[in-house]
Amino acid sequence: MNKKNIIFFLATFVIFSAVASASMIIPSSDRAKERSSASNNSPVIGENWGLERVDFIHYANQKMAEGRPKTEKCYKLLGVSWKNTSVNYVINPTNFSGLTEEFVVSAISTSAEIWDAKTSTELFNNSYEIDYNADYGVQNFKNTMVFGEYPDENVIGVTSIWFTRKGRRIVEFDILFNKNYTWGDAETNPGIMDLQNIATHELGHGIGLDDIYNSTCQTVTMYGYSGNGEIEKRTLEEPDVNGLQSMYGI
Repeated sequence: MNKKNIIFFLATFVIFSAVASASMIIPSSDRAKERSSASNNSPVIGENWGLERVDFIHYANQKMAEGRPKTEKCYKLLGVSWKNTSVNYVINPTNFSGLTEEFVVSAISTSAEIWDAKTSTELFNNSYEIDYNADYGVQNFKNTMVFGEYPDENVIGVTSIWFTRKGRRIVEFDILFNKNYTWGDAETNPGIMDLQNIATHELGHGIGLDDIYNSTCQTVTMYGYSGNGEIEKRTLEEPDVNGLQSMYGI
């Protein structure tokens, strides 16, 4: 390796390793992971065609906190965001819980509008696409949401984000809802996984928010665990809104 290549390598390593106090370029620091109770494979980093990718793993956990969170410690930025909004997205309604297309589309689009309502930026395009052939995990600049199988039965869903360090831009997200769970409306059936609840959390990753594992923050939408019957993530808490507005404005 010549001298120029060595200098370039070291400069790239320094940029990759830097962590700011208010936000961070993905991945989260190793120290942050040690302090959380999340698995070591959340997030998982990979590369595809020059873009970088991060996978956020949403685990099942029935434990819920009492009281309200401390606002100053309950959100974390990924350090990347959308520069061009409003963001288009694709829904594949094919599911294994007997849900109608109308229900799936309504739950997901409502979740998108929950984020839109808290910022003057039109984050998500109100005109979405329905595609029964859309797949998760294909880097094609289409933001796809599908039901599918995940090998870990304790994983509710996964959000994959492709981004570029130059300009700190998100260029795509895909969301997988694990078909091993029974999905639907937990407000009427508390024994199932609430689609709107989980979709709201996953879309938070899609716009640039990290998971939170602080035990005092279990009521925020971006808390990294959920369980059957939970609907609290359908609405945003103040920390979620603070994180959103720090990226996209009031």
